[in-house]
Formats: sequence, structure tokens, C-alpha cells
Amino acid sequence: MAEDKPTFPTRRLHHVGVVVEDLEKAIAQMEAWGFGPFMFDEEHRTFAIDFKGELHGEPAEWTTLISNAKMGDVELELLEPVAGNQALKETLDAQGEGLHHIGWLTTDLQGDMMKAKAAGAKIWTSSIVPGQPGFCYFENSPIGNLAIELREP
Repeated sequence: MAEDKPTFPTRRLHHVGVVVEDLEKAIAQMEAWGFGPFMFDEEHRTFAIDFKGELHGEPAEWTTLISNAKMGDVELELLEPVAGNQALKETLDAQGEGLHHIGWLTTDLQGDMMKAKAAGAKIWTSSIVPGQPGFCYFENSPIGNLAIELREP
């Protein structure tokens, strides 16, 4: 009998994504509690990213404001949906601020997406643009209403 392989990566967790209404306010609160420092990259504390992709299988474009803080080997990712229809805004509208997803890096995004879909996972949203790192959120799990993200480095 063939060995069963897990649908989602079992390697190290990369990040925990939290959706927020006001990124600067969330950063101030988290840093007051001792998390951080929050930086998107070496030059920017926050960064707005424009995405083109799909939401519920339909074409979509959106903008998200993002910042990250290292927590050991895992990043805490704060995300503020600022424009367009997007999974983050759907979550914010439905349940307010809070845990949105857990994410892993993959070097075979499309292959891992196909594997997960074959096992019954449903894609919530994705952005795969040639020459840019892509990502995919799978629909929320029945456990904890938590989305799973696969993202290219």
C-alpha cells in the first residue's frame, strides 16, 4: 500500500496572521505588550501591497497593509484590509479582529494547491502572478474557523 502523504506541509510553521481594523493601533498595542519590533522589511514599518488574483473563484483586486514581528522562528503578521474585496475583509466583517490564518512557505505552490484540492480542500483566495511570490488561503477549517495559507518565499 502506498504511503499516505499529508495534504498540508508539516515542516516549520512560518507565520500567524491576524486581521486588524487599524494597523498602527494594533502595532502600538502589541509593542506595548513587548512584541516586536514590527517591520515589513528593513526600510518600512508597514507596507501596502496591491494584489491581483481570485476570491471565491472570481477575479479580484485588493490592497492590504501589512507589518510583521519575529517571535522566535515564527512571524506575527498583522494585516489591515484597505481596499477591494478580499478574504481578510470578509473575516473582519463577519467576526471582527483576530486570528485569521496560519501560514507555511512552499516552493511548489501550484503543486501543493492541486494536492490539497484533490484531498477536498477548497481555495478561498489566491494570487499567482508570474514573476511575483504567490499565495493561497484555503477556506476556513471547521476547527477554530482558521484559514491555512501557503505562500512562496
